[in-house]
Amino acid sequence: MRDVVFLVADSTMQQTLEGFFGRDGFHHSLGCGSVDIDPRANRDVFVAAGQNDPGLYARADELLRPHCTTHRRAVVMLDADWDGSPGKPAIDRHVSTLVANVWKSDEVAVIVLEPEIEAWFWQPHSPHVKAAMNYRGDRPYREVLARAQHWPDGVTKPPRPKEALEYMRKAHRADLSPAVLRRAAQHVSVRRCQDPAFGLLQDTLCRWFPGEGR
Repeated sequence: MRDVVFLVADSTMQQTLEGFFGRDGFHHSLGCGSVDIDPRANRDVFVAAGQNDPGLYARADELLRPHCTTHRRAVVMLDADWDGSPGKPAIDRHVSTLVANVWKSDEVAVIVLEPEIEAWFWQPHSPHVKAAMNYRGDRPYREVLARAQHWPDGVTKPPRPKEALEYMRKAHRADLSPAVLRRAAQHVSVRRCQDPAFGLLQDTLCRWFPGEGR
């Protein structure tokens, strides 16, 4: 049995997690104990193929069921922002109820990203973010996005993180394939990530795989 399976809504989430879990000693960054997560595609991180967020919302139990015999614990991840979304609290309640039918409640976690996984990507003035995008402009990307009204002053993240990425691609030829989040996740500091969903993931892994002193 593997330690933990991640069932995610799309390839962007998959690339992000695979990039992070491919780091040497990633568990030290999280502050948890050692956990065996294979960063290669479709080993421990699976996309709910053809489903995206609405499909995973509707069929999380069915899609998670095959992994019950291969993994001890499970994390289900989906965005809060999609057409017809009932909002983060309702998504959390509904998916948690579904997966409780196929997995022990203390061994499965539902993580709803608000508004979307790209919120984990953005950090102001990060050389790793700049390199991941292959951004070569003269002005800092934080300033570029502020002038374009994609990243207002006084906030830690662009309010619409996916749109901010798309703007950088269109206006500055940044590389914004799903792999860009993978490259960033391999290097960016998690200490600067204040996203609640990332905090929940960190807390969950620390609870399941406690390190020394926990």
